[in-house]
Amino acid sequence: MDTPASPKGHPSGHPAGHLPHHPLLDRLLAIFPQPPRFATPRRRPVDLVYGRDDSVPRGDWIALSVQHAFLALTFVVYPLVVAAAARLSPKDTADVLSTTVLVMGLATMIQCARSRFGSGYLITCVPAPNAIPLAAQALMTGGMGLLSLATLLVGLCQVGLARLMRPLQVLLPPEVCGVAMAMLGISLADTGMGQALGVTAAGATASGSLTVNLGTFAVAMTTLSIIVVMTVFASRAVKIYAVLAGATVGWVLARLTGVDAKDLGAILSQAKAVALPPLPDVTFAMDWTLMPLVVLVVLTSLLDILSATIALEKLEDSEWRKADLAGAERAVVGIGIGNILAGFSQAVPCGVSRSAIGFAASTGATARVIGFLAGALIFSSAFFPKLLVLLTQIPSAVTGGMLLYTASYMIVNGMSLILSRRMSDRRIFTVGLSIVAGLAVGVFPLHALVPSWLQPLFSTPLTFGAFMAVVLNLVFRIGISKTANVEIAPGADVYDAVRTFLEQQGNVWGAARSSVVAAIPAVTQAAELAIDPDAGAARGPLRLRARFDEAHLDVTLLYDGRELQPPARPPELDAVVDSPAAAAGVGILLVTRLADHAVFGTEHARAKILLRFDQ
Repeated sequence: MDTPASPKGHPSGHPAGHLPHHPLLDRLLAIFPQPPRFATPRRRPVDLVYGRDDSVPRGDWIALSVQHAFLALTFVVYPLVVAAAARLSPKDTADVLSTTVLVMGLATMIQCARSRFGSGYLITCVPAPNAIPLAAQALMTGGMGLLSLATLLVGLCQVGLARLMRPLQVLLPPEVCGVAMAMLGISLADTGMGQALGVTAAGATASGSLTVNLGTFAVAMTTLSIIVVMTVFASRAVKIYAVLAGATVGWVLARLTGVDAKDLGAILSQAKAVALPPLPDVTFAMDWTLMPLVVLVVLTSLLDILSATIALEKLEDSEWRKADLAGAERAVVGIGIGNILAGFSQAVPCGVSRSAIGFAASTGATARVIGFLAGALIFSSAFFPKLLVLLTQIPSAVTGGMLLYTASYMIVNGMSLILSRRMSDRRIFTVGLSIVAGLAVGVFPLHALVPSWLQPLFSTPLTFGAFMAVVLNLVFRIGISKTANVEIAPGADVYDAVRTFLEQQGNVWGAARSSVVAAIPAVTQAAELAIDPDAGAARGPLRLRARFDEAHLDVTLLYDGRELQPPARPPELDAVVDSPAAAAGVGILLVTRLADHAVFGTEHARAKILLRFDQ
């Protein structure tokens, strides 16, 4: 494989945008209809109020952090589900709840800190939905000791596999992550709609009809309506309170209408106001039958974390092109460290909160300082048992409305990510069939038809839809050549030949539109220089070789003629007019500016120009 040398390691290698500005070059660059690739690595969206590294005024900082913490703490219902399935005692249930909240807070602060152990993005951590079957099975089979070991293994595997995020880029291209994101939204919508309608497993009659609780539905729609109206129509100073306002009004309405008739006073009287979380007596137990579940949780978490970091990147960059794999690696490490801590504290495994991403998108606030304070609030709430018990009593109608609000963002963001690349026939079927498979799990009880160790894979539209996307992506890569060649005969229309070749191969490979659009004028200019008598003076046909590897699009031009070399400095304007060689030098510099990297040399006694375009 030909790879462009680094700017320091090869005198002919020039990274785009690092050459000095030149008046004539700037005029020439303005002619080419391509996206602005040289001004800045990120283009801040106009609706982004607080970016990742921005400081936030104290009032907004506290308001946003409190709501992020509130959203995360609503997911403590998952440990309760696990405890109920394992028939834990009230004391053991309270202990698992407290330690899980502690780990959630610590993992969130680790994620939001910019270090080798955290992503530096606004990521809040919650009990991982995909790990609930593992946690429940571990508790029922081997008690706390097996839960601790299973969670510890998940964390160790996540930390160990974090370095594989770059090689896994081939397995997890944007359309696969987009399917995962969209199916997560559908999974949330499925759960949220069930809670909004008040439908339970017993709600289906023998004829297949459902019994809907109209009061529950009214509370859920009121909660959702308030959040949506405030997000869409309110000013920025008001919309940051949308989730808190919707949840508060929905809960009050539920109490007034009798939808929530629980005796909160009696429930809260059983919990202490302030108490230290328990010190777990850590023991480990092993059951090899849980290993398939551990593997499934680890693999699905990698896809979930990658798609979550991509969603946050897209909120930060209106011209997003490719995933920040270094940030994704750190995010996986952060979650892994959280699960290692959970393993030593007898807590439920943690994962990424998608509700937080939806809330960040609606408020235009992705500053990591918000997440850090939210993590501190989550952590401190473990010392207030009454608060935790109160949060577990939020009516399901209210949480249903909040889940529908989050689901809408996840579905749209997933579709946007899917369409960020050219949709070849192979990718159309990868996306379409994966979504159909995920929807089938949501509609039919397929998990009851498979062995117990496979049931987590069929538990939600997310798990099975994402799994099918990965598998189909691998299957449909069969028969795709990573390298393609074409010859341009002397006298042919160079631009038309280059455009046709790159667009056809871009469709086959599913290369990013921006890379193909950027490559066409750059390769055309290089070919024109090769046949220019005052530059390359090519004899015979030009040979184009394109190679795509998910991360880069490399285009190599080979010809019989003079080897081109960039001039040491841009020529003066007067020299360009009087000297054909100086004019050719400007053309060479133009090529280096249009590509992300450019290398000029020889290959098998033929002159070579290699241009790289990052995905």
